[in-house]
Amino acid sequence: MKTETEENLILELRRSFPVTRERLYNAWTDPAEVRHWFGPEGLSVLDVQMDLRVGGSYLIKVKGCEGAGTMTAVGEFREVTPPSKVEYTWRVDGDTDWDGLESIVTVEFHEKAGGSELCLTHRGFPSEESRNRHEQGWSGTLEKLARRVQA
Repeated sequence: MKTETEENLILELRRSFPVTRERLYNAWTDPAEVRHWFGPEGLSVLDVQMDLRVGGSYLIKVKGCEGAGTMTAVGEFREVTPPSKVEYTWRVDGDTDWDGLESIVTVEFHEKAGGSELCLTHRGFPSEESRNRHEQGWSGTLEKLARRVQA
């Protein structure tokens, strides 16, 4: 069993959106919104629960496509600063690669000419393979988020 994550395994993604950072922040932190965009194509969101405050917890349960099993992301909010930043722990129940480990997700929302920019930093993956899978997942997630906030 792994006992600690690899701190040097960091994923950083940036994406611009033609909406206000308030709209983007609300889409990221409102469970009713998250149900519509979380996860890459092919994933179905089964449940979203959020206690959006420092020390509050969240749970996002998804089902993969074509008979794939479920995955549940859980954690605790470490920072909640509307409309500019949220930071939370990230643990994936149902993924043996994690074995109870936690990583950290930081999402910053910046004003930008013509809209806003989202900067996502995810650090502390248990392996390079896990980071690469999450890069695909987060990239697909941001695609769906873009469609949601621009609709």
